[in-house]
Amino acid sequence: MILISYFLNFYDKVQYPISSESNKGLRNAQIGAIHAIASNDTLDKTGSSIIVMPTGSGKTTVLMMAPYVLRKNKVLIVTPSALVRGQIYEDYSNIKTLKNIGVFSQDINPPKIFEAKKLYTKEHETSINDSDIVISTHKVAVSISEQEISNSFDYIIIDEAHHVPALSWQKILVNMSNTPSLLVTATPFRLDRKEIKGKQIYNYPLSKAYKDGIFGEIIFNPIEESSEKDRLIALEAERVFLNDREQGYDHYMMVRTDTKSKAKGLEELYREITNLKLKRIDSSMSYKTVDKALDDLKNKNLDGIICVDMLGEGFDFPNLKIAAIHEPQKSLASTLQFIGRFARTNATNIGPATFIAMNDENLKIGNKKLYSSDAAWQDMIINISEEKIEEQIESQEIISQFSKPESEEEIIPISSIRPNFHAKVYEIENFDIDGKFPKQLMIEDDVYKSFETNTIIGISNIYTIPLWLDGDMPVNKELGLYIVHFQQKTNLLFIYAHTKSEATYESIAECFATSYSKIPRSEMHRVLAGYENYEFFNTGMQNRYAESGESYRIYAGSNTASSIDETTGKMQSAGHVFCKVYTDSEELTIGYSSGSKVWSQIYLNIPDYIKWCDALGEKISNPYLQVKTNTNYDKLPLSERITEYENNTIFAFLSENVYTSPGTIILIDDSSKKSLITDIDLRVLYVNQKKNKIYFQVEIFDEIETLSCDITGKYYSEERKFKCLDGRNEYFLSEFFNEYPITFKTIDDTLFYGHEVLKGNLELERFDQNRVIPIDWFQLNVDTSIECGKNEETGEISIQDGLKGWLLREKEASHIFFDHGSGEIADFITFNENDSYINIELYHCKSQVGKNYNSRLDDVYEVAQQAIKCTRWLKSRAELVNKIDTRNRNTINSTFIKGNFTSFKALMGRKRSMQATVYIVQPGISKSIHMKEEFGIVLSSASAFLKNSGRVRELLIIGSK
Repeated sequence: MILISYFLNFYDKVQYPISSESNKGLRNAQIGAIHAIASNDTLDKTGSSIIVMPTGSGKTTVLMMAPYVLRKNKVLIVTPSALVRGQIYEDYSNIKTLKNIGVFSQDINPPKIFEAKKLYTKEHETSINDSDIVISTHKVAVSISEQEISNSFDYIIIDEAHHVPALSWQKILVNMSNTPSLLVTATPFRLDRKEIKGKQIYNYPLSKAYKDGIFGEIIFNPIEESSEKDRLIALEAERVFLNDREQGYDHYMMVRTDTKSKAKGLEELYREITNLKLKRIDSSMSYKTVDKALDDLKNKNLDGIICVDMLGEGFDFPNLKIAAIHEPQKSLASTLQFIGRFARTNATNIGPATFIAMNDENLKIGNKKLYSSDAAWQDMIINISEEKIEEQIESQEIISQFSKPESEEEIIPISSIRPNFHAKVYEIENFDIDGKFPKQLMIEDDVYKSFETNTIIGISNIYTIPLWLDGDMPVNKELGLYIVHFQQKTNLLFIYAHTKSEATYESIAECFATSYSKIPRSEMHRVLAGYENYEFFNTGMQNRYAESGESYRIYAGSNTASSIDETTGKMQSAGHVFCKVYTDSEELTIGYSSGSKVWSQIYLNIPDYIKWCDALGEKISNPYLQVKTNTNYDKLPLSERITEYENNTIFAFLSENVYTSPGTIILIDDSSKKSLITDIDLRVLYVNQKKNKIYFQVEIFDEIETLSCDITGKYYSEERKFKCLDGRNEYFLSEFFNEYPITFKTIDDTLFYGHEVLKGNLELERFDQNRVIPIDWFQLNVDTSIECGKNEETGEISIQDGLKGWLLREKEASHIFFDHGSGEIADFITFNENDSYINIELYHCKSQVGKNYNSRLDDVYEVAQQAIKCTRWLKSRAELVNKIDTRNRNTINSTFIKGNFTSFKALMGRKRSMQATVYIVQPGISKSIHMKEEFGIVLSSASAFLKNSGRVRELLIIGSK
C-alpha cells in the first residue's frame, strides 16, 4: 500500500485568492514569494533558497503554504523563540490564517503537528514519526538534526533566517545537508558581515511594501540629550499615548530596554510618574506568563508592555504603535525587525507609529543614526549592507602598513577598531612621528604606527578605584582610544581622543609638534563645502551682543535651517553646526564647532578614518573654497530684545513644537466640543497705544477668545473659554502659549517670538495685479457673499461650489481633495504629476464682504493668513499624506471629489519632488480696478513668505475682472 503524504493529498485544494479592499486573500508579496518557491523547485530541489519579505508582509503565511505547493512529506520548521514557535503552532494546528484568507475551504483538515519544546530524546521519536510538521526553536532543532530521525524530513523551513550564520543555527543545515531548506527573513544581512548562504529566489523591497500599504507611516519623536533620560522618555511616551487616544487611535505601547534589571527599574518608574497600565515581560519568565501578558495586551486590558529583547520577531499586534526606546538595539537587523512590529497596517483605528528615544550617541546602528529620519528605510539598508571589494582591499593594505605594539601581547587587533569620527584640528610645525603620548594617558608601548600615512594609534590602560570600594587599590580597567594623524601637505594635525578635554588635546599636540594653533571658525566652516541637499538638525547660535558672558543656544530638529527665517535661530550668530548632507547619492553627516573640532555620526575602520581626515584637511586649507548650502543657514541676522511691537504686525503662527504631537483643545462650557490645538485659527487684532502689548484672537467651535502678549513674552487672557490637554498637562490658552510661544510677523518680515525681535530686511516688491486670475462669478451663478452653502432666495451657489465646478472643468488634476472645517489644509487641493514633479495646488476661499472691489482689507487679510498657514503641511510628504488621511477619515466635509486616498497615497509614494502653488480665492479682489497700497503690501508679504517656505513656487489670486 502506497501512502500519500498529507501535503500531496491536499495539493490540488490550494487556492490563490488575491487580496483587495473588499475581499481577504493573498497580498502581493505572498503571491510573489509562493510562486517563486514553486518556480525554483522545478529547477533546483537541493540546497537553501532564500526569500526576503519585510516584517508585516505575511511571511508566516508563505512558510505555511510552501509544504503544500512543494508536495512535501515531513517538514521541520525552525523559529528563533518559543513565542514564535507557539504562534506558528497555534495557527498551523487549525490552518486558521489559510482558511480565513481563502487559500483553503473551511472543511480542510489540518496537518499533524508536533511542537518540540524540549531537546530531543528517544521519547520524541513516535511523535515526530506521526507528524507532518515539527516546529521547534533552533536549539531543539539542533538536537533533532544530530539524530538518525532527521533523515525522515524532506524539507526545512527556517523563520528569521538572518540568524543562520550563527554557529548554533549552522549546525542544523550542516547536519541535514541533504535536506533542501527554505530560509525566510526580512533582513538578509548582518553587521558582522557573515554571509547567509543560499540562493535568493525572491526579494520584496521595503519601498514596495510601503507603496502597497503593508509598511505604514513612522514618526521619530526625539528627546534631547539629558541626564534624566528615562524620566523624560516616560513622560513623553505617556503624552503621545494620551494624545493618540484622544484623537481616536486605538494605539498601544511598548517600552524597550536592554537588560532585565533596567526593565524592573522602568516598571517602577512608569508606575510612579505615569498613569499607564503596563506589564513587564522578559526571557526569564515562563512561556505561560509571557503568553498571559500578551493576551492581556491583545484583549486591551493593558496600555502596553515593558520588555527586553522580546517581540522583535514574529509578534503580530498591529495596534502596537508607540515605542518608548530607553535602550535601542545594537544591530540593524534586530532594529528593523523591531520597527516592523510598529509599522503594520492591518488594523482599524490606527495611525502612524511613533518612536520615542533620546537623541544621543546610543542611537547609532553601525555608522547610521537610524532613528534620525523618516526617510525610506531601504536606503539605509543598502548603505550599510553594500561594501565595495576595492575598499576592502585598500583597507587591508593600509592596516598592513602599521607596526605592531612593542608590548608582548597585542591588546586589540587594529582591524577591530571602529572609532566614531571626530577630531580636534591644529595647524602645526615640525611633526614628530616618534613622539610619545603624554604619560598621564597611560598608553606606554601599546602603540600602532604607520610612517606611510603619518598616523599613530594608542590604547590607554587606566585603572580606577570604584566608588563602592574602601581602599586605595585600583581595580577597574578602562581602555581608551587615541589617534594622531598628520596631513603633511596641509600641515594639519588631527587628534582623536578618548578624553575630550581641551587639556588632553593640547598635551597630545605638544608631544608631536613644536608649535600648534587652532583653526579659526571661518576656515572650519569649509568642511561643509562640496555637498548638496543640506539638512541642518543641530545648530548653535551665539549672541554677539551679550552684555556679559556668552549667551548660547542650541536648536535641534529635522531641518533647523529651513526655519531660520521664522524662529529665534535668526537672532543669533553661528556657533556650531551639525547637518546631514548628500554626495554621490550617499548620505553623510558633518559638523564643526568654534573649538576647532569636526565630527560625523560614523563608526568605521581606521583606514576610513584616515581618508576622512585627509578629505577634510584639503577643504580646511583651501582659501578659495566657497561654501554655499543654498539654505537659510547662509544668512544669520542678529536679534534684539523687544522694546515695542510694530503696528503693522498682522500674521500669527503656532510654535513648530506644537505639531510634533499636538494636544487637544476643549471648550470649557461644553467639553464635548474638542479638537486638535493645531486646528485653531489665529488672528492678530491690534497693538496697544503704548506698543507694549499685542492682542490676538483664537477661534474654534464658532467661539472666540481674546488674548494678549506683552514685550516680555508673557500671555494673558481674562475670558478663558478654552483649555488644552497636552498629555497629562491641562492648560488655559494663556498658559499653553507661555509654554509654546506664538510667532508674530509684520508685513515687512519682522518677527516677534517670546521676548525677542528679529528685524526684517525684506524689500517688498509691489504686488503685480497680473497675478490675479479673473473669473466671471455671475456667469457661474455664484453669490460671492457666500463662502459655502446656498442662497435659498435666489438659488445662487456658493464660492466653494462655483470653484469646485471650475476646477473640474479647467484643471487637469488626477486628484482633487475638498477640505472644509476647523483644521483644514485648504478648501481645495489638487494634485497631478509630470516627469519631474508632483504638482500641488492649494485653494483658500473667502467670501466677499466689501461692497466694492479692492476696498475691504479684511477680505484680503483673513484669506492671506489661511494661505500662509498651509505651508506647515508642505514641509514633509509623510505629514501631508497623514493629514489628508486623517481629514478624509474623520471629517464629514472633507473628501476626494476626484480620485481616492489609495491612489493618492500611491502618487505621493513616487520618487518625484513636490512643488506647490497657493491660490487665494477672493471675488472682492479685482484685476482691473486700482488696488489700495495696503492691499498690495499684505499680498506681497504673503507672497514673499510663501516663496521663502521652500515648497511654494508662487502665490496667485482667483478674483474678479
